[in-house]
Amino acid sequence: MSDKTTLTEPYGTIQLAPEVPSIVLTWTGFANSEQLRNLMDETLRQYIGETKRHKGPVGWIADLQGLGAVKQVDQEWLLTHWNPRAYVAGVRYIAFVEAESVFGKISGKQYVTNVAQSEEFTFHIRYVPTLAAAKAWLAEVLPITPTV
Repeated sequence: MSDKTTLTEPYGTIQLAPEVPSIVLTWTGFANSEQLRNLMDETLRQYIGETKRHKGPVGWIADLQGLGAVKQVDQEWLLTHWNPRAYVAGVRYIAFVEAESVFGKISGKQYVTNVAQSEEFTFHIRYVPTLAAAKAWLAEVLPITPTV
């Protein structure tokens, strides 16, 4: 079963990977604050829809290969606004496909550091080299992972 693209923007795409099941957010270029927040919110909205359709755990894949720098103000927004909503929606396991640029790598690692320091929610994040590896890891952990 192939992935289904649900949204394409110049800076990112959203796909559904029903065989895992998971949602895939692929960053393809720099996104300003408004674009980043809108794409994260839309991906979360679609994730919630998938959890209702699937009736079980759904994974989250963030393909960071094309990610650029994420401003500190946006890192704070992710930590204080987006992450709590994602946690309530059932996001628990996130696979990160490693960024290619140094700015993307720094942004991804900063996000992971922020999550690790949070006492409000816990996401299990694993860095993987490819999209296939991300799907394989999620397929391994999702069947045994409750959504609550």
